[in-house]
Amino acid sequence: MARDFQSFTPNQLGVARLKRSAAKVAVGVQTEKVAMHARLLAPGSMKDEIRAIFTGGAAPIGIVMCDHPAASFVLHGTKAHVIKPRNRKVLKFEVNGRTVFAKMVNHPGTEANNFLMKAMIATRKI
Repeated sequence: MARDFQSFTPNQLGVARLKRSAAKVAVGVQTEKVAMHARLLAPGSMKDEIRAIFTGGAAPIGIVMCDHPAASFVLHGTKAHVIKPRNRKVLKFEVNGRTVFAKMVNHPGTEANNFLMKAMIATRKI
């Protein structure tokens, strides 16, 4: 009598290894998705400093970070503050295409723009 099916007992170690490798791939793909979305949301040249780091050990971890020097100010915002020159006597900057010189400037502060968190929320799986 011919058998229509083959009995199969899965190797438990092989199944666990397959689950871990699938988790590594999923975490790596999701980390890169978040990094790509963060690059879209980041202001100015900050998008060039965003990178995805992935460690595929026993417990895979994905990290998205921004190495731009002003990243902390953008992510957390700033209060109103005075800007004074450090190495010169006056500040030099452009306003509406004209060069302006000033001994100090009252900066109004900036609102927080946590583009990294926004990227994570926008790309999370439901």
